[in-house]
Amino acid sequence: MTFSQSVKQELCNAKLHCQECGFVFTYAAIRFAPVKETGVLYRSDYRETIVLLAEKLVEETGVIATVTDPNLTARAKNKVFLLTLEDPEDRAAFERRYGIPLEECLQRLKRDCCRAAFLRGLFVSCGSVVDPSREYHLELKFPDRGQADLIRNLYAEYGFPFHQTKRKGQEILYLKESEHIEDLLTYMGAVKSAMSMMDVKIVKEVRNNVNRITNCETANIQKTVAASVRQVQDIELILKEKGLGYLSDDLQKTAEARLQYPELSLGELCGVLNCGLSKSGLNHRLKKLSSIAEELRQQK
Repeated sequence: MTFSQSVKQELCNAKLHCQECGFVFTYAAIRFAPVKETGVLYRSDYRETIVLLAEKLVEETGVIATVTDPNLTARAKNKVFLLTLEDPEDRAAFERRYGIPLEECLQRLKRDCCRAAFLRGLFVSCGSVVDPSREYHLELKFPDRGQADLIRNLYAEYGFPFHQTKRKGQEILYLKESEHIEDLLTYMGAVKSAMSMMDVKIVKEVRNNVNRITNCETANIQKTVAASVRQVQDIELILKEKGLGYLSDDLQKTAEARLQYPELSLGELCGVLNCGLSKSGLNHRLKKLSSIAEELRQQK
């Protein structure tokens, strides 16, 4: 089961707080379902969604809704369940109840629980959300711009700033900010899914922080190694051309320590010298050795 399917499963099991919630949920779920078959109200690969909608239709209108699985005899891997109304009188009763324009339905969303139920039905019918371990993206698909505009403007008032675009002839409302997606899932009733998303985000943030620290430490090590290699080469040149006696006592001790411990950082090398020298003081001595080596190279 995908993350999007698990969200829809949780939403179908969420509580509807009043009779109006049941109506607007069913209206949004069926009216925005992307079905093309004549006489089919809803199609899904998740049977519990179909059964829930069938129960709501019976409660709301008393019609007899049929749940069918046309692939049962075909032994298909992906079972597609259909919700249909076979009786003409039932179809007429359905249209009388749910055939109202979207604007009229939105006017009935007086309570926050009803607005959440309507949005829940929208997501069940035309919504999807990407697995948060991959990226943060939630979207709703609409057949025309007018519907998308109405939904976007309504829920912008309640703190859900949907972005809008067009893809393959459909209007898309989407969220890409993880906090907004978490808030929306919680608002609709998918609290467990929202918590799961938060857990994934925490793991990703910890992993990213560890990678940043590791990369920083690796870069520092590489800098230390590169600097040490140059310093050893400079000291070896001085030894070859002039000998350590050419250097002052402080520079001699520094050169000997660096040759003996080429892998140490400046701070660690200060501890080896054990003379109270700071890292800046040691760095000054090493730069002096590099200057002497550079002068010898120019002479050659």
